Amino acid sequence: MAYWSVRVWVIPGDSGLPAPPSGAQPQLWTIDTGFVGEAFAWRHHLLAAGLDPDVERVGTIRAVSALGASAVYPIRSADLWLVSNLPALAPWRMELDRGIVLRDVAILPDPNLHRPLVGMQALIQSGLKLEIDFASQLLSLWVP
Repeated sequence: MAYWSVRVWVIPGDSGLPAPPSGAQPQLWTIDTGFVGEAFAWRHHLLAAGLDPDVERVGTIRAVSALGASAVYPIRSADLWLVSNLPALAPWRMELDRGIVLRDVAILPDPNLHRPLVGMQALIQSGLKLEIDFASQLLSLWVP
């Protein structure tokens, strides 16, 4: 059985920047329609993007996994920049109201299981149009 997930290229950045951080490399983030929050990432995802996970913390949130495990996680103020597969289009900022929920652990998670997530709230707030063609395994995403 092949496993398929809907992933987009994203650059995490500090809130309110007029452009993505210079030199930051895009990361593959999974669109998770079961995650009702804005964004979720592990410490190493923010470090790789050049963001200090220990600054710009704006609170905490209790999150419950699909398996029922509950924990309290910090929230780091940030925005996400969607990177188009069309080179002529500039990255587009998804403004996050609260920021990225952070799994603040030093160990590297399994990249096949523990992926950074773009949640439903971020997609709704951004007014994006998302079309998933499962037969072709194709994602189409339009910005307003």
